[in-house]
Amino acid sequence: MKLLNGIWQVGGPSLTHFFDATVYLVKGKDEYILIDCGTPEGYEQIKENIRKAGVDPARITKIFGTHGHYDHVGAAYLWKEEFGTRLYLHELDREQVEKGDAEKTSASLLYGKDFTPCAVDGLLQEGDRYEADGLLLEVLYTPGHTMGSVSFDVTADGYRLLIAGDAVWGGFSEKIGSDEAAWRQTLQKITARHYDFYTFGHVNPQLIADADARLREAQMAFANYYNPWFKTFYETYRY
Repeated sequence: MKLLNGIWQVGGPSLTHFFDATVYLVKGKDEYILIDCGTPEGYEQIKENIRKAGVDPARITKIFGTHGHYDHVGAAYLWKEEFGTRLYLHELDREQVEKGDAEKTSASLLYGKDFTPCAVDGLLQEGDRYEADGLLLEVLYTPGHTMGSVSFDVTADGYRLLIAGDAVWGGFSEKIGSDEAAWRQTLQKITARHYDFYTFGHVNPQLIADADARLREAQMAFANYYNPWFKTFYETYRY
């Protein structure tokens, strides 16, 4: 689904496997980039959605991971094997992905899966910028859900869009690398900026308007992030 010129949502709720976090396709300079890439379970459908957007998956040269969890970058090794796609993450989530730490990546904890180790080819850090025609993408370091979490401040079509990964409405557990003090600082950092729209790691394909007010509400509701009842997604039951 096209969100803005040069930006599509190609994975996530209602689009691909229910394990998948949101996946975004971004048109770059003579290439395409994925922001997150989902799980092995959703890999084939994500590729098909990319083709439906008129893009050959072979033109995707980079994956920018919001953080090193299974639902966000579990399929990175498949992209690397089939297309040579390079994976970029923040340094502090690199080790768990390269070692295939099934608990720290949330794979075994929430999905009943192993995490296939995947080499990280480049690092994302605060202030990194990527420019293309009509689009500017800036990396924000937004730790808390994990200590290697990043978000993306995107300017496109004259609008400011925050792609937040799990920095907004993510779950808290020390087993997956969460830190309260860092996360509270992250929410202060995000709400100090202006956004026309935002989107996050587990949402249907849409841009959420009234972003500044809604992000402040996410900040005020921080205690909800401590909900211990993480769903084990590999089992079927009702809340």
